Amino acid sequence: MPLPVKPPSVPPVSKYALELLDQSHDRTGFYSGLETVDRYLKETARGHTEKGVSLTRVLVDIDATTSKTILGFFTLTPCVAEVATWKGLPKGLPKNRVGMVLLARLAVSKGHQRQGLGAVLLALAREIARDSLLAVGGIGLIVDAANEEVAAFYSHFGFQRTEAGSLRLFLPTASLV
Repeated sequence: MPLPVKPPSVPPVSKYALELLDQSHDRTGFYSGLETVDRYLKETARGHTEKGVSLTRVLVDIDATTSKTILGFFTLTPCVAEVATWKGLPKGLPKNRVGMVLLARLAVSKGHQRQGLGAVLLALAREIARDSLLAVGGIGLIVDAANEEVAAFYSHFGFQRTEAGSLRLFLPTASLV
């Protein structure tokens, strides 16, 4: 029986390292095409990581040493949200705010887009979110998409809009396991 073959659009993860953002990473050269996301990485992400506000992880070539080029990144942070009006959630959730993990940012550098790195980053973010949610509780992973194209990307991976026309998408913890 032949072994399943990975689609050629998804690069081998072993070629990359996922690291917590620090001073060894070259943030100034990162450009994704979304100005607000690029500015966050360059001006805010490291400070938030150092202060524990959120954690930003960067994808770099496994052989990178100093002034590492960032190929892509994501930021995760705990959050709470009122979910009473959201569609598709299990019945019996409390009417007050409930805990979840926010995928606050995810971006791939312009020169590495359309090569499967977004899918790799999302898979890694989902794994970390799952471990966090299973350790402390929470109903799932939420993301606020920047635009409809980004929302379509997340929808492709099972995220559902919380309300019709909303750019807020959600993936329940059970879908992360």
